[in-house]
Amino acid sequence: MKNQTGFTLIELVVVIVILGILAAVAVPKYIDLQKEARIATLEGMQGAMKSGTGMIYTKAIVENQTVGASTLSVGGVNIALHSGYPIGNWLGGFRYIVGLDTVNFSSSSAICDVDWCGRGNQTSIPSGVATTSPGRIGKVYPRGYSFNDQCGVYYLNHEDGRAAEVGLETDEC
Repeated sequence: MKNQTGFTLIELVVVIVILGILAAVAVPKYIDLQKEARIATLEGMQGAMKSGTGMIYTKAIVENQTVGASTLSVGGVNIALHSGYPIGNWLGGFRYIVGLDTVNFSSSSAICDVDWCGRGNQTSIPSGVATTSPGRIGKVYPRGYSFNDQCGVYYLNHEDGRAAEVGLETDEC
């Protein structure tokens, strides 16, 4: 008899089926990990924005600037405040909370091509969070997304004496 080497057709089919099953299980888990990583990054930005907001508000308390509109100088930068919190305007307010002052605001449909982009002076965001005038909402979003996507961290100052809010939009991350 002749010695055979290699795999039989049945063995190859079994290996291909096993690889297909593994791929069907592994790919969705990998995609979920990417989404979880993006959300974790947003949660980190949210924490930084809450901390920055708290520090600015604390300085506003010390300087007795917690009622109505005012301006606070922090590190040589003038930040527009209302009720002691930065306003939701990108250029004048909330971009300074986390040191994004070198990032220019973008149009609502422009895809972010740097680490973080932002837009402010809105009364609502895509997820439905809204305020009434004179309140303003701003949003910071990561590379690859636009303001219109529900993937970002929003900052809301109602400008009516209530504390500013920092929240997440994660439905489209």
